[in-house]
Amino acid sequence: MGIKIKGLIESSFDAIEENIVGGAKVKLVLYSRNGKNNVLCGIQEGNNDSCMLYVHHIDEINHERLKFSGKGKHAKRIKFNTIEEIREDDIKWLFSKINENAPF
Repeated sequence: MGIKIKGLIESSFDAIEENIVGGAKVKLVLYSRNGKNNVLCGIQEGNNDSCMLYVHHIDEINHERLKFSGKGKHAKRIKFNTIEEIREDDIKWLFSKINENAPF
């Protein structure tokens, strides 16, 4: 699932940087632009073979299939339990919103 999301990230954002955070225990990769502090999104391995996509610069989503879970201060999380839940058109739509909102 993470590989599929990574491919969508790389095809949706220009000049993206990949940064591993927290090592093997945390298993979090953040994607930024114009410096590692300018985070756009991230991928993290979840429990029970799930995968979490973290998005920045989005306060809420009005989408029938993409739902935020958890309460993040700076990032919102979408949890995927199967690869079939990762619909390319939905994720690319979400990334277009991040591109619109990101100040960098």
